Amino acid sequence: MRILGRRARTAAELERALERGGVAAEERESALARLKELGYINDAETARFRARARVGLGDAPRLAAKKLAAQGIEEAEARGAAAEASDGASEEELAARALRRKLRGREPADAREKQRLLRGLIAKGHRPAAAAKVLGIEWEGDDEIDDG
Repeated sequence: MRILGRRARTAAELERALERGGVAAEERESALARLKELGYINDAETARFRARARVGLGDAPRLAAKKLAAQGIEEAEARGAAAEASDGASEEELAARALRRKLRGREPADAREKQRLLRGLIAKGHRPAAAAKVLGIEWEGDDEIDDG
């Protein structure tokens, strides 16, 4: 219960914490089932909360979903939560929001800073073409992102 008191956890995160704490497999399974039954563990709600936070911090929905899946959320649920967090915004709108958040109302100083910002947006999972467009940079390269 102490682990859950700090912040919402996924069932997989709680499972790992209990395993690290030396709790036997049968006891872990029983405890997790009871916690789910009581509503203390809700992976769907945790996914929605975390996806909204990640997208709010500038991550593209595809990166937010990938991070959620790594935290033990089922892939389909992670994608759904990330899509919901984008509130129907296009990739360009999301990249523009991330850029505004980063720049805090100022314009990029020069072409060199624009290139740095482009790399940053791509690192946050935004497609290169969308990131380049919001920065006013010509993009003729591959638009695929290696999700591996």
